[in-house]
Amino acid sequence: MKTGLFTSIALVCSGITSFAADFNLKVNLSDSIRQVTHCASGALYGVTEQYPVDINAMIGPLKCRMFCQPGAGGYGNQHPYGDAIKVAERLKGTDAKVQITLPDILPNWPYKWPGLDSWLKQVEECVNRKKASGLTNFHSYVIWNEPYGTWNDSNGDFHSTVWKPTYELLRRLDPDMPIVGPAIAYYTEERMRKFFKFCKENNCLPDIVCWHQWGSGGLPGAVENVRKLEKEFGLPDYPICVNEYCAGSNAELQKYEGCPGYSVPFIAKFERYKIESATISWWFTQYPGRLGSILTANNEKGGGWHLYKWYGDMEGYMASVTPPNDKSEGLDGFAAVNKKMREASIVLGGNNTGLVDVAIEGIPEWMGSEVEVTTEVVTWENKDKAVVGPQTLATDIYTVNNGKIIVPVNVTSILYAYRLYITPGEVVPRSPFLGKALSIPGTIEAEYFDNGSAGVAYYDMDKQNRGEGYRLETGVDVYTIKDKPNEYAVGYAQKEEWLDYSVNVEKEAYYDITAILSTGGDQSGIQLQLDGENITEMLQTAPNDNDWESYLETKTRTLAKLPQGEHTLRMNVVGDWINIDKFVFVEYDPTSVDLIDASEPQTFEIYDSTGRKYGEITSSQVDISNKLKEKGFASGTYILKSSKKVLKVIVD
Repeated sequence: MKTGLFTSIALVCSGITSFAADFNLKVNLSDSIRQVTHCASGALYGVTEQYPVDINAMIGPLKCRMFCQPGAGGYGNQHPYGDAIKVAERLKGTDAKVQITLPDILPNWPYKWPGLDSWLKQVEECVNRKKASGLTNFHSYVIWNEPYGTWNDSNGDFHSTVWKPTYELLRRLDPDMPIVGPAIAYYTEERMRKFFKFCKENNCLPDIVCWHQWGSGGLPGAVENVRKLEKEFGLPDYPICVNEYCAGSNAELQKYEGCPGYSVPFIAKFERYKIESATISWWFTQYPGRLGSILTANNEKGGGWHLYKWYGDMEGYMASVTPPNDKSEGLDGFAAVNKKMREASIVLGGNNTGLVDVAIEGIPEWMGSEVEVTTEVVTWENKDKAVVGPQTLATDIYTVNNGKIIVPVNVTSILYAYRLYITPGEVVPRSPFLGKALSIPGTIEAEYFDNGSAGVAYYDMDKQNRGEGYRLETGVDVYTIKDKPNEYAVGYAQKEEWLDYSVNVEKEAYYDITAILSTGGDQSGIQLQLDGENITEMLQTAPNDNDWESYLETKTRTLAKLPQGEHTLRMNVVGDWINIDKFVFVEYDPTSVDLIDASEPQTFEIYDSTGRKYGEITSSQVDISNKLKEKGFASGTYILKSSKKVLKVIVD
């Protein structure tokens, strides 16, 4: 649950261009380039056996396309880390695939050629390891890396000595795995022509054409040239992989690896020219596993991470963007439209500063006559400077004229990236989700919060539904519960978020409440209010040890009688990272007796009311208050958590 509060409207704007715009960026939201692939998200040696430590947090949100990893990682290989098969195991729960770079099996740089027989034996061992792993998240094989610089011609002709024999071995051992080549250090027509000619004459053409790209401005010309050569040789338009990209290969430009402002034109052109996959370079070899320098040396999120998170957030289709000069490093942008989520986003940046008029046309009719545009910026100082997150610059309402608006953006640094996040501008009033108020007593499913706009029916920390399971018209992350395809939970809720429910209390009474929760930490929790008044204290369960499908019950009783009639029930999130399944309200019967197994000992973690942990106690539930007192606990209220129960215990 991670979408933002409906911010107050700064002003109502029309589609009138700025008088002093320095640049114009044209966007057509109705002109689809292709479906979203996140082709540019990934890195050379971006993952190791150790880093990033938290794959789900650092890689999951980016929806990375591919990581280029060595065929073997150990002493005696090119690198002692980053082994492709081990990395594929770490990445198997993400969207990312692993490209296996075979020459990194060898030692030294340039590679030390061991002779053909030894080479083919080592390649076969790599292929067998890959197949034996049982993993399916592999992308391709790279036969050699930068052959016209790392291959010594005294060992023979590269194409006949290395490429053809290795190609034939791979086709025999693993025929369904794509083969990538020539992976040249930079694009030249001469080298690509020579490669195509040999491969066609010797029946060893690759599945994916590959080169490295230094500077985004040269990409359009390289793509145009490779397409010309393909026609010349009677070949199809091959998918293109750029498995290293950066602002440049010299030290002055290497330092911008992963920089948001330099990365935007790359992503924009990769999308515009339908590149199959691309990975950020790895110039800072002392720091593998940093996702191409979008994580700092200390493994914190840098500005680049937040740019690629914007990119990862894109779903639906990529829309057409026309920059002032496509064959330059200057201002550029990429955009996506997600009808299912009722949103569009445009990201811009590049080697220009000044006032930019983003001229947006083709705004879909389902967005309505007004749209809300939130302008954000992600900053960057250097690759090792952590960045907390994007900053919101403005939230404005624009009137759509003939499907068009113009949004001015002041680009203040070539190092920064900017995002326009666009949603329908209409404010939807709050109303019961099922058409009538939910009944108390009864079960209230967390996902049955009221209809209505953000800030009216709910508040979330960002504006996108990441769950994609249910309530897709809202910004609340609603997830399908594992192995229960028709049951849902509100997920990844953060402190200060809330959901409102229209309820009908059938009888004035105290009510016992059972909440079904999965919590990520010792201080994760929720609290319930009725018409703005607290009716519970914080509700918690034992932490789930990152098993978000592990739901536990916690029980409490309302602090006061709930008045009969229709009311607003609000669920406040009072501690980060919690999933909420449902609440069950049962009228409290003061004559009933709860049956407990008084003899069953349990180990309870002990917390005070602020969430501070004091230790553990092993005890049955009977007389546990006195046992705490005997251990020296002062008078007060304590929360005791076991794997089965959460108790509120008063020591007097």
